[in-house]
Amino acid sequence: MEAVTVFEAARSRSAHVYVLADPAQDKTLPAALLFDSGNAVCLLDGGADVKAAAPHLIPIDETNYLRAGEWLDQHASNVPCATLLISTMPLEALAGHLSAFVDVVLPDRTVMALAFWDPSILAVLNGANGDGTQHVRGPVLTAEQKQAFLAPVLEWWYWDRAGRLKSIDWDRSPVADAALSIQPPLQLDQRQVDELVEASVPDNILYYIRLNMPGLLLHVPESAQYAFVRSQILNARQYGLEGTGDLVNYCCIALAYGASFNTLPEVAVLLEQVRTKLLTFDDLMKNFPREIPTVDAVHS
Repeated sequence: MEAVTVFEAARSRSAHVYVLADPAQDKTLPAALLFDSGNAVCLLDGGADVKAAAPHLIPIDETNYLRAGEWLDQHASNVPCATLLISTMPLEALAGHLSAFVDVVLPDRTVMALAFWDPSILAVLNGANGDGTQHVRGPVLTAEQKQAFLAPVLEWWYWDRAGRLKSIDWDRSPVADAALSIQPPLQLDQRQVDELVEASVPDNILYYIRLNMPGLLLHVPESAQYAFVRSQILNARQYGLEGTGDLVNYCCIALAYGASFNTLPEVAVLLEQVRTKLLTFDDLMKNFPREIPTVDAVHS
């Protein structure tokens, strides 16, 4: 499916098309989608330095459907820099609505920015049954919170981690009485916070590996790295590993010795001792069998 298909759906519903763009991911935004006479509204207050990295809501005029669609299909499918909204609400009003939902309140009363312009966070918050690439499926928001947040939105589309255009789960059901009483900022409970933190775990682990040991990723295509790390995190947790350091180290061993290293008899014995807490994972790393060939050795 292509972006222009979403644009045409908006036309058939006499609605506006908007791009919620993230300049922090692509510095050519919002300018790349403004064309000759476009306009954009920043969702965050601040000076030029803030606006340079803050999300912008951009209306797409019908005359620019094709150009905008081509740009988005090429760029947003590869870098998580934009999502698509359909709404009958005018630009300034919709931008004001979305801006009001940027800040959320955590259980300890801390205020946090909720980056729903990030496609992965958008999908986790609202749920996206058609997306099998997400670590946490969601929805994190309650039905009432979701109704309040998405009230002016007809459809919201994003590119998943495989570069495919997907829609969040949203059918514009009649707003429940409870939703009418919900006003921003949204109050998140501990379950919701935990799910959002969990959703970020594979990205964080992959970030540390790319930063500190990028050579280990040479045999894994970039498009497959997230899925590889996610699968190894799930394996690691079978042995009781939860800390960032242990998860990073487990993934690094999997990259160095192969995804199925844990099934090798000499390693499985040590991992069982880790699971029963007779060994720490640091102990396993110190005693890792030296006779096992690395992936590099197999490929050489």
